[in-house]
Amino acid sequence: MAPLVRVFSAEDLPDRVNTVQRNFQDKRRKGPAVNLKECALLEMMQYSCNPPSEDIPQPGVIVCQPVVRLFRRCAGGLTIETSSWERLEQEASKSQDTSKRS
Repeated sequence: MAPLVRVFSAEDLPDRVNTVQRNFQDKRRKGPAVNLKECALLEMMQYSCNPPSEDIPQPGVIVCQPVVRLFRRCAGGLTIETSSWERLEQEASKSQDTSKRS
């Protein structure tokens, strides 16, 4: 069984990636601090084939929707899913670009 993981917001990911949890206590990860922006960006496409919520499909018809997952691979092989964090970073950079133009 996988260990329990606390739920945290995507905004906290850069801080959380530099900690590990041992015996329900957060400790700083060994080695240099991880900067997610310096890690390689990877993309994986998955498909969700859940039943649609609108109509009942015809027999034998399966409808799948693509789901894009984004990851950062850092030094030492550390790989973190950053899909939600990447959206936040993109929105933040857009708002900074807009404020620079004003």
